[in-house]
Amino acid sequence: MDEPLIGFCHSAILVTAMPPTTKATHITANVLPGPSLEYSLRDVALKGRGFLLEGLCVVLKGRGFQPRSKWTQITCGFSRWGSLLPRRRLSHLTGFRNSYVLVLLVALTFIVQLTQAQNKSPSFSDLQQRAEQARQSNNTEEQVRIYRKMVTMRPAWGEGWWYLGTGLYSLQHYDQALDAFQHLSRIDLKDGSSHALMGLCEFQLKQYEESLKQLFKAEQLGMGPNQEMMMTVTYHIVILLNLSGQFEWARDRLAPFSWLADTTDPVIAAVGINTLRMQILPADIPPEKRALIMKAGRASWEPSLAGHPEQSVQTFQELIAQYPKEPNLHYAYGVRLLDSDPEGALREFQKELEINPSQVVARIQIVYLKLKQGESEGALPLARETVKLAPDYFLAHNALGRTLLATGQTAAAIQELQTAVRLEPQSPENHFDLAEAYRAAGRKEEAAKEQAEFQKIKKQRESPVISVTTPAN
Repeated sequence: MDEPLIGFCHSAILVTAMPPTTKATHITANVLPGPSLEYSLRDVALKGRGFLLEGLCVVLKGRGFQPRSKWTQITCGFSRWGSLLPRRRLSHLTGFRNSYVLVLLVALTFIVQLTQAQNKSPSFSDLQQRAEQARQSNNTEEQVRIYRKMVTMRPAWGEGWWYLGTGLYSLQHYDQALDAFQHLSRIDLKDGSSHALMGLCEFQLKQYEESLKQLFKAEQLGMGPNQEMMMTVTYHIVILLNLSGQFEWARDRLAPFSWLADTTDPVIAAVGINTLRMQILPADIPPEKRALIMKAGRASWEPSLAGHPEQSVQTFQELIAQYPKEPNLHYAYGVRLLDSDPEGALREFQKELEINPSQVVARIQIVYLKLKQGESEGALPLARETVKLAPDYFLAHNALGRTLLATGQTAAAIQELQTAVRLEPQSPENHFDLAEAYRAAGRKEEAAKEQAEFQKIKKQRESPVISVTTPAN
């Protein structure tokens, strides 16, 4: 009469390890032949702990025990278990009856909880389908929640880290997105896309130096056919180079936008900052400077794209009339006049030095103008002064090296031009001028090497995808 209770408890432990289709059959056939108990235990096998307890209560009720509630059923039922079982079965457990019941209850509960979790946990394919639905419906928070769970299940799943990272980026959780893209970069070592997104996260976190390194790394590895990502990376490189004061290099990196005739406000703002040589980001433009920067950007950008340089001259004249003491504005106007009006350019550079005596690039432009006019001896003092003002600026050493070469001081010229190359190895002009100095010194092999490097960089800059290295500091 007491066998069903013992069978129920023992079989309930065994049944949790069986497939759902075999659980009810096993218990019904071998343990509990009654139809009411069959119903309870089938639900146990399929639905988890709640029905397991109900099934046990049915057994206890069958022994004439009437509890007050489900939980007191179980508690009181197990307390009376000893009286329900034949004494001959438990004679060797005297003194340990309650402990045995407690251990059995804990084990049974744990196993059923585990089975319940396994039965209720969605499969990876189910999660993948739900994640896709979340992305298509723009439910970014749900997308992040599901992909976070999926990459825990499959840590080497690159697609999951991608969508987790992009979701977190959209939610502006940039530190967490950075972590996701770092995981992705360790999975696919040859794709630059993860480094591009790492760089964008670091940009948002104001980790600008690291951001620039990652963006350069993305370019080196390549980002596949994703043109939008490539342009986004290029734009951020430009504005970060502006921020670091590397204006010449930043100007060169604007080339892809000129090929696309891009005149959107973000590009015009970046050009205006570059034109006025301001070490700021577009997002940090002071309100009182925005009109100036945008107009300067258009003056040096849009007319050139349209093939109407005379419009650029007119706009610069309007700017100078409106902002006569603005630093670097006369310099920018002078650069615009270099090809069409060298004498006018020289006057603007001199005006710039009156406003801003420590301005270096205006001095360099004056040196170059004097060299073109054959006044190398007159240019030499100004070139030396420029290197003293900016000893780490590659153009200052380039200007001095070219001036020394023009005055016949070839060995000194080579030394200065080598310094220029070391400070800025991506400047084609540096390699060209050094090749000229090597030829003047009769060093043909070295001259050929520098000439080849000049041609290589020149070709890269004529291509929509520019391969670069991290700039020298």
